[in-house]
Amino acid sequence: MAQSKADSFTAYLEEKQRAERTKKSAFAVGGGTAFSILAVLAGSAGQPMSLPNLQAASGISFNSFAEAIKRLQDLDYITLTGAPGNESAQLTKLGADVASLVHST
Repeated sequence: MAQSKADSFTAYLEEKQRAERTKKSAFAVGGGTAFSILAVLAGSAGQPMSLPNLQAASGISFNSFAEAIKRLQDLDYITLTGAPGNESAQLTKLGADVASLVHST
């Protein structure tokens, strides 16, 4: 038996809503969000910030912070410089643009 067009459209809408929820939660981590990290970096006047200071300022647990840093780096929102264990993070142009959009909403 063929599926009605209404059922197909309902399934499409449900999948679209699920995808949007997943997309919105993609930045959620622990007690803060990856956007918390972007906001802290945006407030640093474009200066690099050491990862320990950034973690403390963002209020995110160590494991969640590490995941968020990796995600932000993969998305090209931040760059990391320095030797392992002594790294600093800085917003890229794209990261600064995203941070300004999030801050303006």
